[in-house]
Amino acid sequence: MTGVKNLIARTAAALALISPVVGYLSSFSVAQAYAPSDVLFEQRSLDGVEGNYTVPLAEHRPPPTGVFHMILWQPNPNRPDGMLVPTAWKAGDKTGFYPSAPIDKHQAGFRDAPGVSTLQIDGDTVGAFVNSADLPEGSHNFKMMMTPEMSVAPAAQIHPFAQSGRAILVSLELQVPTAVDAHNEGSTTYVSADLMFVDGNRGTRISYGCNLFFNGHPHRKPGGHIRLDEDSHNMMINSVVGLDSGWLVTQPGSAVSQSAPWRGWKTFRFAITEKNFVDALTAYNKQDAMAKASMNPGDYAFAKFHLNAELHFRTSAAELGWSMRHATVVIEDSALVRQ
Repeated sequence: MTGVKNLIARTAAALALISPVVGYLSSFSVAQAYAPSDVLFEQRSLDGVEGNYTVPLAEHRPPPTGVFHMILWQPNPNRPDGMLVPTAWKAGDKTGFYPSAPIDKHQAGFRDAPGVSTLQIDGDTVGAFVNSADLPEGSHNFKMMMTPEMSVAPAAQIHPFAQSGRAILVSLELQVPTAVDAHNEGSTTYVSADLMFVDGNRGTRISYGCNLFFNGHPHRKPGGHIRLDEDSHNMMINSVVGLDSGWLVTQPGSAVSQSAPWRGWKTFRFAITEKNFVDALTAYNKQDAMAKASMNPGDYAFAKFHLNAELHFRTSAAELGWSMRHATVVIEDSALVRQ
């Protein structure tokens, strides 16, 4: 009996020593598992709406760099300053995310009324519901979006492929419970993770879009495509997570691009390898012979991450509700990602 008691005592002492270490290790975030120089973007925790969103067209200034925040690209037509007002309706019925109390600290919209375009910011999660009915006079190109973004000042930008044998690994959790549109070219709803790369020597700017959701569009083309963005004048290299386009690689266990709304978190994980990036540049130069973009992936710096959650309503009304958490973009050894 004495031997059993001693064994129990030794086991308890060992567990007491181990448990703090286990707790410490389990608290590691994705960013903490990487050297700071390998982290291109990590979604930061934000304490409410105030001070964490901008309306560039109303404030007459560009979005700030170096901070994760929400951007409203269509000013609130109900206020002279274009800003939002606190709201307390259950926007989670549209976005899937219910912020903590007090709700009006974590939600702001065009008006304080149910069903109105509203953004949500609470801790590790952001979300938005956009309703084209809130813009009866239309908007530029009949687009509407509230987007989370983090852009990097030129002096702080990192060249992820400066060292050969590296890959960019993107991970995020997403839900899109609401998507209403007419399923035609003038009325669409979709969500993509968008990474911007800049060649400072040549001035080439590339938006690397990775589609996560496109609502039941009957004319949707499978795989990737390249086109010029009318507003930013950036070349858009668009791929679809889950389809082998050659410009990204879906990682094991990842969800694939969805074609219907869903409630509940899905994890998307995909990589952009050095080969993917070179193949994309080759397709870019083939699409536009005058572009003459550098074929050296090491020339390109990471400049911005944003969630391109957008609707078009030129031909019919549209609604889109989504929420996102735990988004990261890191540099990984290519041997550790699926090729």
